[in-house]
Amino acid sequence: MKVFLAEDDANISTIAKMALEQLGGHQVTHIDNGEKALEKLIAEGHTYDVILLDEMMPGLNGLAVCEQYTQQVAEVRPVIFLSAKSQASDVKQFEEHGRGYIPKPFDPTQLCQQIENILSSKKNRSAS
Repeated sequence: MKVFLAEDDANISTIAKMALEQLGGHQVTHIDNGEKALEKLIAEGHTYDVILLDEMMPGLNGLAVCEQYTQQVAEVRPVIFLSAKSQASDVKQFEEHGRGYIPKPFDPTQLCQQIENILSSKKNRSAS
């Protein structure tokens, strides 16, 4: 699976990238800024299988990136938010704008499974 990871925290992005590549066998493209992420997604978003967006990034936050991305491209890929924000209102926004939400800190050994669970639960809900 090709994964687009937008995360500005160097430690978190390193851990996530290692988990996705080494444990999951995925190809990961990493960007550390919301504006750069949006530019790359508009240009190349169709080439990824899933998009992981940090909510709090410089330039644009994850929700703004997601909103603009979905408005500007025809072939929208699944978006999953990574965030330390865990209030019900935040989680509701993440789920309204994307496929789901993974709270930070996350367990690197479970990251790939969490992504798969979110992707498959949304497929099952939309098939019903």
